[in-house]
Amino acid sequence: MLPFTAINNNKIKKIIFIILLACCQIAVFAQQAAKTFTVSGTVVDETDTPVPGASVYAKDRAGMGTATDVDGKFSLKVQKNDILVVSFLGYAPSETAITGPKSNLRIKLTPSEHQLEEAVVVGMGTQRKISVVGAVTNVNVKELQTPATNLANMLGGRIPGIISVQRSGEPGKNISEFWIRGIGTFGANSSALVLIDGLEGDLSEVDPADIESFSVLKDASATAVYGVRGANGVVLITTKRGTADRLQITGRINLTVSHLTNMPEYLNSYEYAKLANEARAVRGDRPLYSDIEMDLIKYQLDPDLYPDVNWQDELLHKNALQQTYFINARGGGSLARYYLSMGMSNESAAYKQDKNSKYSAKVGYRTVNYRSNLDINLTKSTALYFGADGFISTKSEPGNNDTDALWATQRNLTPITIPTIYSTGHLPAYGVDNAYSPYVMLNKTGMTNIRHYRGKATLELKQDLSMLLKGLKIRAQGAYDTETNLKEIRSIRPEMYYAQTRKYTGELGIIKRVESEPAKYTHEDEQFYKVHFETTATYETTVAKEHRLSALLYYYMSSEQRMNKDIDAKAETLRSMYAIPIRYQGLSGRITYGFRDTYFMDVNFGYTGSENFQSGHRFGFFPSVAVGWIPTQYEFMQRGLPWLNFLKIRASYGTVGNDRLTDERFPYLTLMVDGDGGGWGSSSGYITEERVGANNLRWEKAKKADLGIEGRLFNEKLQFVVDFFQDKRDGIYQRRSQIPSYVGLTQMPFGNVGKMKSYGSDGNISFTQDFGKDMTLTLRGNFTYSANKVENWEQAFQPYDYQNYTGYVNNAFRGYIALGLFRDEQDVAQSPKQTFGEYMAGDIKYKDVNGDGVIDEDDKVPLSYPNYPRLMYGFGGEFRYKQFTLGVLFKGTGNTDYYYVDDNGYWDKGKNGEGYIPFYNGATGNVLKIVADQKNRWTPASYSGDPSTENPNARFPRLSYGKSANNTQFSTFWKSNSRYLRLQEINLNYNLTAGKILKTLGVRSLDLQFVISNLCVWGPEKLWDPEQADHNGGAYPIPTQYAFQMYVNF
Repeated sequence: MLPFTAINNNKIKKIIFIILLACCQIAVFAQQAAKTFTVSGTVVDETDTPVPGASVYAKDRAGMGTATDVDGKFSLKVQKNDILVVSFLGYAPSETAITGPKSNLRIKLTPSEHQLEEAVVVGMGTQRKISVVGAVTNVNVKELQTPATNLANMLGGRIPGIISVQRSGEPGKNISEFWIRGIGTFGANSSALVLIDGLEGDLSEVDPADIESFSVLKDASATAVYGVRGANGVVLITTKRGTADRLQITGRINLTVSHLTNMPEYLNSYEYAKLANEARAVRGDRPLYSDIEMDLIKYQLDPDLYPDVNWQDELLHKNALQQTYFINARGGGSLARYYLSMGMSNESAAYKQDKNSKYSAKVGYRTVNYRSNLDINLTKSTALYFGADGFISTKSEPGNNDTDALWATQRNLTPITIPTIYSTGHLPAYGVDNAYSPYVMLNKTGMTNIRHYRGKATLELKQDLSMLLKGLKIRAQGAYDTETNLKEIRSIRPEMYYAQTRKYTGELGIIKRVESEPAKYTHEDEQFYKVHFETTATYETTVAKEHRLSALLYYYMSSEQRMNKDIDAKAETLRSMYAIPIRYQGLSGRITYGFRDTYFMDVNFGYTGSENFQSGHRFGFFPSVAVGWIPTQYEFMQRGLPWLNFLKIRASYGTVGNDRLTDERFPYLTLMVDGDGGGWGSSSGYITEERVGANNLRWEKAKKADLGIEGRLFNEKLQFVVDFFQDKRDGIYQRRSQIPSYVGLTQMPFGNVGKMKSYGSDGNISFTQDFGKDMTLTLRGNFTYSANKVENWEQAFQPYDYQNYTGYVNNAFRGYIALGLFRDEQDVAQSPKQTFGEYMAGDIKYKDVNGDGVIDEDDKVPLSYPNYPRLMYGFGGEFRYKQFTLGVLFKGTGNTDYYYVDDNGYWDKGKNGEGYIPFYNGATGNVLKIVADQKNRWTPASYSGDPSTENPNARFPRLSYGKSANNTQFSTFWKSNSRYLRLQEINLNYNLTAGKILKTLGVRSLDLQFVISNLCVWGPEKLWDPEQADHNGGAYPIPTQYAFQMYVNF
């Protein structure tokens, strides 16, 4: 049983509340514990200006500390011979020996060396910012502290190099997918590596308040030390650690209201019925509804047979609520430092759930996370670190279907198909498969609970070997990662009925459509573990104050195993092989050199081993090199261009290996399976090949090049970074298709035959203007552009060049070129024959690409890029006045092609027009409101009496009650653009320094935030949220969120 099953949400809230109260008392009593004498004074900066909020504490005395007030003053009880430490961000710590009471102590802080010595987190450590020559984006962690569903949703539009897509707004599914510099391969894996404190993790399981630093590594030089794991870029997160400081406690409370917007609008039953009659009449069929029935529908005289149901209103509230709570504590002394945190979230969905139904699904998403670490100085040169963290979640869904079925049903069910409930009390259903009330699905079919637990434990030992060689350090780390997933399905289904007519007595003619099912219980479970060990040796030295040299050597090995139903589904003879743990090991290194902080060079290598290749070919060597030049270090540049404060030009080139070629294990092996029966008169069974091994399999190689420019101008007011990159993949794993049949293979083997190139640019710019001490304006923007081209995709011989995948973009949309609508029957007769069933004037006309007089599969051509954005950008700014800060963020994408009719969509495969094409499935084919506008549809003049209704530019062809094979072909007729500009965030923050009342409770300051997210979105697509356009209204919308958040700092 999972740990989460023992946790009650109300108990958790009580625990956190008690912890908060206890922390208040700890903070108060800690200051009152030592009653010796009082030291008071003022903390000022280098200009003698008081410094508010500076930490003042007695060294190595836990809890003995305070913070300066708005005038920089402090008062603290200490003991004789205590060391008084004062620290503040951006300034060097100050230490003062206390020998007796003092009432007018004046402590002056000096700025720390910030520009040259500022550290940036890179692979396996940190580097001085000035010396970084790889493509690394360091994110300001403060920008990640705003309320958000999860961290992954905050990346796109904020960070250059990131392209993200959010496909659902539903709790538990509202997690964005993202790529670093786009999709660079059509192989099995294109995802970025996410490392949390050096271990692979999930962004959605990290609380932003736990993050100390956040970096994105993008080019070969920056990712080389991670070998195969970093082929598609790396996200590095370092979480908070304990500090040699007084006890500091921070609590956070967040309340968010989500409001559903951008919902598709459908016709009511009367408008639907009118168009249904037209759809049948214009195809030569008799109307679906008589005049009498039309009156019954219009005036709702028989809601059993002719209802008028708005399924969105039946299924959804407009609002939902989320609550989150978080607390952390950090502190320590010179010998030991600690950090503790815990948080929880309870996020409800906007579904109308019957609280009185014992079978209600209670759809929602609840999480608990915790983190703790301890740093101990065993000796002056030896340090030990222990860390543990965990994440627990529970997602609830209906018993018979997941919530995707709810959205498919409300998208497809018409207002007149069935009522919410018959007047007889019977539950209605038109059919079994998602053709019954979504309200019944939600409240009458049981519940599914999806529980997830992940826990990690880490032990690290650091040893400074300066006694042997100054600057030499070694580190060893071991970690254990475990994950448990349990899906429990408690399902039941009531019997449901359908009424198509009334008896002569007026009684409903009810027939049973869905049989009842008794309560059932099933479950699926999954277990995962990973053991990871790594060790590093680093060396740093400076020679003659001009030459800086550093070196890194890194070795790692790991073993992981995942046990789930996928293994059980394998043939019995193969299960043992698939259950073998996956193992990796690798060696990598880096040498950096800098001369006079003007010229820089990094040389990196990775030597990585993988099980995916047979013995003798398992290890790959992948080198890279990067160089940098800072011309502003020259004195003549400083004199001649005083407005140019900093300019760096850098470039890198290198290779990175990718072994995640397929989801198959040991792809170089040929797998055999046996079966019953046999051929050629045999009855003793047979043996055949399930997979033909690729014994010549090699690494997929990425050759990455990057050119970057960084600058700071006008006294650091204007700052910019821009990069241009190219990524060429060679040896992408594909199933062979050009091996002749006479070779006699029952199944084609795989091989390293694919090639692909991606290229683009990313960058950011910011401008900051101070208006005196109390007012600052900052404007910023960023962009990421990534495109690609397939340079080789092995296919069987194609009769026409345009049928080849080589030479076109990856996952290109392919279909027919639409020439508009047939004008009249003469146009139909004189045009090439279309092989998709019957068609007539007003139906879609396609281009005969190959000129053979027939429109068929050979006329499909590449139409456009797939429907994920190639360009993503963000811009905004913040205005600060004293303690108030107002921030705004816009996020947008460039042109993004998608199709309303899409049988091979990247996201929603098989949708093929449902939710957009009127009457797609007849009685379960809902109709959008826009169809009722005559200018949007083609109607023959013989029906309308008006020739202008034969509109050649109509949005919809001649109506059809049910799917029209001719009009539902994938073609340019259904092409649209889902680019958008979104007002992603408005953030108002107020920092309140504690007064006398709050100080008596131990409170240093309060941060109050009010945030509105996703307030507006603009773009060509008006029917639904353009970021979710591919679902045709069949997805939980991305809501507008109104959040209040408060940080309490003790």
